Amino acid sequence: MFANCFSVCTSSDSNSVNTADQLHTCNWIRSHLEEHPDTCLPKQDVYETYRKHCDNLQHRPLSAANFGKIIRDIFPNIKARRLGGRGHTYCYSGIRRKTVLNMPLLPNLDLKNDPSELTELVQTYKQEVTEAACELICDWAQKILKRSFDTVVEIARFLVQEHIVNPRCSQAELITSAALAGTCK
Repeated sequence: MFANCFSVCTSSDSNSVNTADQLHTCNWIRSHLEEHPDTCLPKQDVYETYRKHCDNLQHRPLSAANFGKIIRDIFPNIKARRLGGRGHTYCYSGIRRKTVLNMPLLPNLDLKNDPSELTELVQTYKQEVTEAACELICDWAQKILKRSFDTVVEIARFLVQEHIVNPRCSQAELITSAALAGTCK
């Protein structure tokens, strides 16, 4: 999926560009922009939106030049155009912001799929690992959903309340009933 993003890695300035930063940038571009022949976006606005996203996640943004290389790699049909005469804004012609942003996919948290992993966790660090994973998931959800969560149960309750997940599935009904009964905090 990101194969065309790696071509930037082989450029002469690859020492200053981290592959993880490039993949993060590719992911952002693909999830926020789409090709559309009749629209254009100011280059600076697109880059600033990306930079703010990186700042919110405390992630190092690529330079405007490297960002431009990746965006042209992903959308080879876009053109750079100047709106108006000299000194006016340059735009990417042929892309637009996505009108509907998809929620990022959550990782599979079901440890029952790999019995050897579950057995190892039970024998050694099950409680420590679970607590650390819950803290990481809470931190991740806070950054993505822009609100504070103290437990994974709070995240699950939020996902059900906001209809991000199917509120009629058995897991959602269990979370909802436990919240109503006051057994989950």
